[in-house]
Parts: sequence; structure tokens; C-alpha cells
Amino acid sequence: MELINSNRQQTGLVVAGQDAKCVAIRERYGELPAFTTKYTPAKQRQCYHNVTKAVEAGAPSFVMIKKAYGDQGITAFIKTHVAEAIIRLGEDRDVDDNDTQFIAEAIVDSDRTQTLTLASVIGFFYLLKCGEFDIYGKVTPRKVLEAFRKYADKQQAIENRIAFEKEQREKEAADEEARKNAITWEEFAASQGIDPEGGLAGHLIRQANAAREQKEREKQAGRNHIIVFLEAINQLNSVLAFVADYCRIKKIPLQRPETP
Repeated sequence: MELINSNRQQTGLVVAGQDAKCVAIRERYGELPAFTTKYTPAKQRQCYHNVTKAVEAGAPSFVMIKKAYGDQGITAFIKTHVAEAIIRLGEDRDVDDNDTQFIAEAIVDSDRTQTLTLASVIGFFYLLKCGEFDIYGKVTPRKVLEAFRKYADKQQAIENRIAFEKEQREKEAADEEARKNAITWEEFAASQGIDPEGGLAGHLIRQANAAREQKEREKQAGRNHIIVFLEAINQLNSVLAFVADYCRIKKIPLQRPETP
């Protein structure tokens, strides 16, 4: 049964990122040696109990940590946690380096780790050592990765809830601040020289009526121009008819003007 989707063979070794976000992460946590010293297996319990703090503080996702330090560096880092956890589970006489390497690579490459915080990923090893996943007998990569899969799905839901609750608190705080700074319609209307009568709705209705009246005046003005033009044509036709009648009565032949 395949537990993870590994992209390692397709992408190859990914070196430490050099973009602004990656540089910021290394400035925050230190270069790889300092980073691994800060997050030793002894800090697993602390990481597990500080997931809420990490999410609310905007800690970078695991995928950004991986990008900042590179696949090889983070895989080696996770491998130390894997090996230490297996030893704590009583497998100190049979810790296979190939197994720990495979487990570390699988966790680093897993789609399930990409949006989790580093605290959540490291916290898994603390629960693993505490026997939360009922791994009995020989510890195998399959057992560890199956446990991690279940843990990661549950942990993602927890992180999503923490992030949502934080967003709601921030929104409520922003709304409260907006209410404190809000002014009445009358105050706004006075500052803009607007007639406050009827409130905002009344102002909008007056604006709509004014726009409709303006459009009607423009339409009427265009109609007046047409009327004037038609009246001029009628007057010209009347003059021409009079001239024709006069010439007919006086028997004056109508001649076209000669073309020069």
C-alpha cells in the first residue's frame, strides 16, 4: 500500500532557496546548523504544546522551511527525529539507517506536511514516543508512516481551526475599532456640504432624481435643436413656394443660374 506521493525522483535535490522569504526564514531561525540545534529531539514536547502559538504567530509552513533549507538539509534534520523516536520505542538494537532515511524522505515529500507548521511535524515524534499510535512489535516504516498519515490529517484540521478562530478575532477587533471611529450621517453630510434630510437613502434618491432631470433636460435640448432645424426648413420651403407663385403670376420664367 502506497502511503505517500514522493516527488523526490522527479525533482532531484533541491538546494536552499535564495528568494526573499527563504532568506527571511534563515535570518529568523539561523542557518541549518543553528536551526537543527534549536529544534533538537529534546524540543519535541515543547513543539507539540506550542502549535497554537506557532499558527497564531504566523510561523512559516513546513514547505517553506524545506524550501529555505533544501530537501537534503531538512531530510537529514527529520531523520534525527525519526531515529531518536525509534530508539525511544525500544528498537535501539535494530535501527536500520535505510529505514530511517526512507521514513524521513517520505515525511518530507508527503503532501500532508506541506501546509503544516514545523511545530506540528516535530510534535508527531513526541506523540509517537508516547505510544499514541499503538505501534506494537517491530517498528517498521509502514507503521510509522501510517501513523503519521492519520496524525497529519487530524493536525491539519486543528491548525485550520486555530487559524480560523484567529481570523475571526481579528475581524471582530477591526469591526469594533471601525465602530469606535465611525461618524453619523449628519456629521458626514455637514463635512461634505450635503443636505442631511432623509438620511443617506434620501440623499441617494435626490441624486437619482437630479440625474434623471439632467438627462431629461439634455434630451429636451437635443429635441429643441431638431425643432429649430425643421422650422427653418419649413420657412425656406414657404419662401420658395412664394417665389414660384409670384413668377407664375407675373409670367416670369424660372431659369437655372448659369454655371460659370
